[in-house]
Amino acid sequence: MKKYLIFTCASIVLALFSLYAIYFCNLNTFTDVKLDSDVNIVLITIDTLRADHLSCYGYPRKTSPNIDKIAEKGIIFKNSIAPSSWTAPSMVSLFTSVYPINHGVIHGFVRDDTVLRQNIFSDELTTLTEILNTHGYTTFGVASNHHLSEKFGFARGFDYFKYLPSLPAQFVNKAIYSWESEIKRSDKFFLWIHYYDPHNPYAPRTPWIEHYTSKELTKKLKLYQKPMRSLEQLIPQLKKYPQALSNLIALYDSEINYVDYFIGLLMQKFELDKNTLIVITSDHGEEFLEHGYLCHAHKLYQESIKIPLIIQFPNRTKKETFEKHINLIDIMPNILHILDINPPEHILGKSFWEKKGLLWWAKHKLLKSQKINYNFSELDRNSILKTIMTSEWKYIYNYKDKTEQLYNIKADPLESNNLIDKKTEQRNQLKEQLFKWASTAKKYPTQKKLFQLPPKEKKKLENLGYIQ
Repeated sequence: MKKYLIFTCASIVLALFSLYAIYFCNLNTFTDVKLDSDVNIVLITIDTLRADHLSCYGYPRKTSPNIDKIAEKGIIFKNSIAPSSWTAPSMVSLFTSVYPINHGVIHGFVRDDTVLRQNIFSDELTTLTEILNTHGYTTFGVASNHHLSEKFGFARGFDYFKYLPSLPAQFVNKAIYSWESEIKRSDKFFLWIHYYDPHNPYAPRTPWIEHYTSKELTKKLKLYQKPMRSLEQLIPQLKKYPQALSNLIALYDSEINYVDYFIGLLMQKFELDKNTLIVITSDHGEEFLEHGYLCHAHKLYQESIKIPLIIQFPNRTKKETFEKHINLIDIMPNILHILDINPPEHILGKSFWEKKGLLWWAKHKLLKSQKINYNFSELDRNSILKTIMTSEWKYIYNYKDKTEQLYNIKADPLESNNLIDKKTEQRNQLKEQLFKWASTAKKYPTQKKLFQLPPKEKKKLENLGYIQ
């Protein structure tokens, strides 16, 4: 009987081990990836793009057929988080692999096509572009957001750089095409493209808008003419008329189709499916009244910070998904790991392409002794908000009015049920970790671009909460 029990137990353990072997061998098809040192790299960042509005992430509208093609041969990261809910802090974090609390780019706003009071990140922080440039890459960059100009440090490390504030995707592609000969004769190149679409005001992009809403409604409402502040004044009306909100979302979706179309053209022109590592992501999401707000840079709910991340390797033929929670700060160390380049010491991001074999996974997963990975995002504008996340829990703290929120984002992905008074153990644990992270964060020096404003204009901005 004892022998039978021992045999049975051994069989069960072996079966479990075999299941883990199948699963993690699958996982290891991309955990030990290393590419040739001459592989090209294309980093595409799409402004204001929510993950849940891409068809490859399950959205019912076919908003992203060309991105879907890339995803079909790549890895889709299901839980990628932006380190902030607006452009400047998120993009500095992407290029330096530190959080906004570290690099200090936390202020800045646009008024009449002028950026006011934006911080400039420190030279002590080496950027991804600078590292690639020193390793023989010819570097090209096109940025179409006001916050990403040369004067704020975003041209650092680029051999070729163009700043095209608010210009749509066709003009961004045109700028890249002007470098065609330089790109094609490079031994290896790094190309960063920041598309401004689908940032508001949302244009009704044809032919896609016609599939999502009626022409008559679009013309009648004229929501496509409304910049962020004007849209926010319409929140009471949009809450009363769901048809109007639906039209606004249709405009946004048509903008996604528009930029997707030009990504497709770019892929064809430069044959980017050959010997090229392609990374597609965003700086932040967009709000459509899920928590009472429109646009972005208000709060840190998932609609504002959950973004797409898709990575395609050259000569890859199958799609895989990655469920682990990661952050934009993880992109830099992972690109460097794939290229076998040592990262700078300052980085805080982690590589998910770890050289871990089956025994490591069996030990850490079966025995559940793996250290918890925390994810952070923050916003320092009208209020100072910070959030800490695990794969299951999300805690938000408002430093201005001392309010707290806690959500089980696994069971409640829409963050509709605040459990702050019910789950005290999780609240206390996450709050402790958040405060520890914030109080011990290394802070790099910044410079700030200051512009003189007329007193009347300054008062207006103070009333809006932009100047404190």
